[in-house]
Amino acid sequence: MPKEPIRCLEGNAKPHEPFWTFRNAVIQNAAADDEQTETELEFYGYISEYSWFDDDITPKLFRDQLNQYGKGGPITIRMNSGGGDLIAGSVIRSILVEYPGKVTVRIDGLAASAATLVALAGDVIRMQDSAYFMIHDPAVSFFFATLNVEYVERLNAELKAVKAGLVDTYAKRTGLSTEKISKMMTQESWLSANEALNYGFVDEVITDGKKAKDAAVTPNIVNKAILNAITPELAKRYVNIPVNLLQPAEEPVLSNAAMDALRAEVKILI
Repeated sequence: MPKEPIRCLEGNAKPHEPFWTFRNAVIQNAAADDEQTETELEFYGYISEYSWFDDDITPKLFRDQLNQYGKGGPITIRMNSGGGDLIAGSVIRSILVEYPGKVTVRIDGLAASAATLVALAGDVIRMQDSAYFMIHDPAVSFFFATLNVEYVERLNAELKAVKAGLVDTYAKRTGLSTEKISKMMTQESWLSANEALNYGFVDEVITDGKKAKDAAVTPNIVNKAILNAITPELAKRYVNIPVNLLQPAEEPVLSNAAMDALRAEVKILI
């Protein structure tokens, strides 16, 4: 009987439950002047609320669905994720790298932490001009654990080994030195789209529906759509979150009629 995975992030997901969504997207082919369909794979939210360590079921489910929906053809990954389980991110990346079809990644809002591993599986990586790309040192959480010196030392060695693997992955993609990447991770680097382009993490920046390959001009980034992904709990984990991601959304101004309608609904519910 397989082991039940360990919950590593708070949420409502169940063990082995997909945290990804496959769908068919309509693509307008300007050259042929017709519409075609392409498989989209959406990662919106955590890259697994459960650890994939010793989990043989969920990776197989992902691989099977990828082959079922993708059918070996091109796929586009849409991403807005603050990360999650590092093992899950690594395994998903490996599966996507082995997939025979072209993989295009589009970062709609955020690719952070473990989600960056999934993003880097793309043959082409595109990023919305208002999105962010974040890399940082790996960490581990404990719940009421008592640790001795030997275990702490062994854990420290494991974290260093994990970081070394991440550094190599980022360096291979960007061409930056391992020393530079390591420093950026330690500093918890939140990169704008153009910064991610300049460093080599992405290939294109999407501006007003167009792809910009020249990062000479940095846009004025106001990304309120991503605020739902940056919760107060998440904000406590990081130290360098861009200020505009922490600004509360503006309060809507309601008319008297709208307020009366809301009061009426409240009375009905009561």
